[in-house]
Amino acid sequence: MTMSMMRVALAATTAMLFALPAQAQQQTPVPATPDPAAAATDPAGEEIVVTGTRIRRPDYESPNPIVSLDAAALAQSGTTNVTSFLQRVPALTNSLDSTRTAGRSQADGAVGQVGLNLLDLRGLGPNRTLVLVNGRRHVAGQPDSAAVDINTIPTDLIERVDVLTGGASAIYGADGVSGVVNFITRRDFDGIAARSQFGVSDRGDAGNRFASIVAGRNFADGRANLTLAYEYNADDPLANDDRDYLALGQRQFFVNADDYDPTRAGSYQQVPVRDLRYPYGSNQGYITIGNRTFRGDGAIYTPGRLLANDGYSIGGDDTPVAGYIGDIFPRTRRHAVNVLSRYDASDAFKVSVEGKFVQNTVTSFGGFGGNYPATIALDNPFIPASILAAARQEGLTAIDVSRNNFDIPRRGEEDRRRTYRGVIDVTGRISDHASYDVSYTYGRTDVRATKLNDRLNDRFLAALDVVRDPVSGQPVCRSRAAGCVPVNLFGGNTVDPASWAYYLSDPVSNARITQQVVNASLTGDFGQIFRLPGGPVQFAAGGEYRRETSRFRPADALVNNLFYQFDEYIIPTPSDGRFDVWEAFGEVNAPLLKDVPFAHVLSVGAAGRYSDYSTVGSTRAYQFNGVWAPVRDISFRGSYGRSVRAPNIGEIFRPQTGTSNFFSDPCYVGNRGNGTAFRAANCQTLIGGLGGNLASFTAANNPNATIFIPGTVQGNPDLRAEVARTWTAGVVLRPRFVPNLSIAVDWYDIRLRDAINQPDANIIAELCVDQPSLDNPYCRSISRQQGTGFINGFVVQPQNVAAFRTSGLEVNAAWRIDTAQFGRFDLRLVGGYLATLEQVATPGAAVENNVDALFRPRFNAAFSPTWSMDAVTLSYNLRWQNGVRRYGRFDTNDNPSFVDPRYFRYKALWQHDVQVEIAASERFSFYGGVNNLADQKPDIGFETNVPISPLGRYLYAGAKMNFGDR
Repeated sequence: MTMSMMRVALAATTAMLFALPAQAQQQTPVPATPDPAAAATDPAGEEIVVTGTRIRRPDYESPNPIVSLDAAALAQSGTTNVTSFLQRVPALTNSLDSTRTAGRSQADGAVGQVGLNLLDLRGLGPNRTLVLVNGRRHVAGQPDSAAVDINTIPTDLIERVDVLTGGASAIYGADGVSGVVNFITRRDFDGIAARSQFGVSDRGDAGNRFASIVAGRNFADGRANLTLAYEYNADDPLANDDRDYLALGQRQFFVNADDYDPTRAGSYQQVPVRDLRYPYGSNQGYITIGNRTFRGDGAIYTPGRLLANDGYSIGGDDTPVAGYIGDIFPRTRRHAVNVLSRYDASDAFKVSVEGKFVQNTVTSFGGFGGNYPATIALDNPFIPASILAAARQEGLTAIDVSRNNFDIPRRGEEDRRRTYRGVIDVTGRISDHASYDVSYTYGRTDVRATKLNDRLNDRFLAALDVVRDPVSGQPVCRSRAAGCVPVNLFGGNTVDPASWAYYLSDPVSNARITQQVVNASLTGDFGQIFRLPGGPVQFAAGGEYRRETSRFRPADALVNNLFYQFDEYIIPTPSDGRFDVWEAFGEVNAPLLKDVPFAHVLSVGAAGRYSDYSTVGSTRAYQFNGVWAPVRDISFRGSYGRSVRAPNIGEIFRPQTGTSNFFSDPCYVGNRGNGTAFRAANCQTLIGGLGGNLASFTAANNPNATIFIPGTVQGNPDLRAEVARTWTAGVVLRPRFVPNLSIAVDWYDIRLRDAINQPDANIIAELCVDQPSLDNPYCRSISRQQGTGFINGFVVQPQNVAAFRTSGLEVNAAWRIDTAQFGRFDLRLVGGYLATLEQVATPGAAVENNVDALFRPRFNAAFSPTWSMDAVTLSYNLRWQNGVRRYGRFDTNDNPSFVDPRYFRYKALWQHDVQVEIAASERFSFYGGVNNLADQKPDIGFETNVPISPLGRYLYAGAKMNFGDR
């Protein structure tokens, strides 16, 4: 089918649906598939229909594994961050919540990423996770990306979250390679409900304030409804230095030992150290004159012990690394307004409208700025006498001062995201066997990204160029520029805060992302024509048109690089990108047998989707599935399919952008034994071929070791769509001899080829020498200096070079026990086993096994029992996962002395959360709880939230009011 033919088919389908007869009746527009565990926990015993197909089916006929979590579970978690709550689902442990998008990693990085909350199914990346709201797409929250910011989904409007395992491209389109997360929101509310919650850590910080109100009204004899909702959430920031076990005195880092000897018992290559520092710079100043080095206050500089194989030092007057971690949590302020309405004119014509506005402002601070170096003339009156005398003795007219400026405010970023989204949906029934659904969705995200405390180059240089006023005798700026206050770099706390207003600047960049989706579908069955022994064949068919755009306008000062030295590691450039796609899809389910011996249910199904992109051309996706229940108590299910993901806007259209990176060269003598078996020989060939000294190729001998190497980041217009093969197989147990018990066990397997991969610069350098041959795309992205071999440039660009595979087992169990004397018990267990998570960097390269790597535990589970009796509800949640590896297998395989066995893994996560709720009446209730009851602390050498949050014990309390019908 050509693109023009498909567009004609879509237009014809849409016209037909708008011309349907008036006697039609409604079929629900929300895509459906059940979760047996969720169904088992429903107190009313009603069927719960969940996401996964456009065909409605009973609860035991779901062909795909789904985990469903309802509003009660979210409220009982005590968290108002939905992403943090969903990390308890095995498939979502790798998701990015606020702890991973704050501090130095974001504030010093690309513009517009601070505070994003992104879901990551199966560890394959947010770009491969499709997020839906009520079965429909949602506009992205990040420029140049398709990733949805979960902050835009109001917490108290969520009725249920469905997590669908496996590829869903055939049903919902691209981006669903690893699965779908669908947020079902509350509808048809009649009355008023409100909730308020306050929380704080037991150390008195990291406060949270949350409030929501929902008001709705049914009218026109129940045929119409209008619901309004408002929600406010505020989180206070938490800095690394606010925890004594994370600050300089106690924090430990792992480094390459200088005295490592693999032949000596008890000698390990990686060892933990305290007081880790950056050499050749200090927060007090570092000045070399002749063969002497001074501290900024004039004293002789005491250098730390240099780690030749790691580029760091220990102790001395060097700059402490721990001072650069920045925030653990950002400061957030979120307002969300939602309007939901519907009007049922008849069974043939029902209209619903959704409108949303969310404003989320996130602020986070990272590291300090510095001078590497700053040149100071000798007539500067701040120069200490000892340094001045040494400089004159050497015949100098100026000196260079390297200094990390801990007395100038930290650099950071404030991102304000405004999200607008509207949906208009028309549904109805053509007959008893067919229904239609036509919808239009518009979404827009406006991002205002403000870099904080960047130093304007000309003004900062003017403030550094100081002379003594001949009249007053006081230090003044040589330029005598209005507002210029002299800056003193000589000492540890010498910069006058009055100088900040002159040279600190907050450049503002703006971005806009838009999404438009037109969808038309026809669902029903062929029961009017024929029936199979198991019932009529069900179908769904339709078409969709989608257009997405992304525009980024960085501040002129950033584009023109007006800031001092390395205040901006990435020099952004304006960008524009857009694409559209025409799609046709279909789905069918054939119930072969029902209620016969050995076939309580037997059905098979299929789905397919053809897409035509303006960027990559046509793609095809499909799925086949089946369900067999020999008896009601047990059913077997499985699916096999082909999923696709087209490259997003940034991967294709991102213009060449300047950046810089701090490298720990994989070819340094101390790193050469790490990585794959190919690294050492490749480094010998690479560095030797450039004329480098292989024996002394270390950070200590690299003149660029302590500065950031310049490079570029850019998109790739030649990218192709990714293709994944996925299959699932499982069993659902609902034994009648154990009432209200449901257990689902499913295996999944996802294999992705032509995967778009864009690692960071350090990983690119490692991948270059870890391949079987140096003739690979990664080596072509790293440039090295002729004569020395040291890295002097790089290009970061996405490529269709990788392959991924992941597989594992998931358990989803629920059991409700009702007793006359002891109340009601609801038990829920969601667990996962990760069998495979592999990456092949380039075709023919070594397979990298990432099971048990950071955020990807082999085993994890969440056990959530709840007990209710009269007015009291007691909830408990245990979140557990095994301790993950500190290092990749390439580093540790065949190297038993790489690290002391005590430090081979991070500590396992054992987080205990409890909550008690007391209903004062049918309308009012109060609750309170403690998360991380045991106050488990992160392990040494940790990455943020690996897997234990650095927050510590957290307490909260709240109240709920409900004068409504639900």
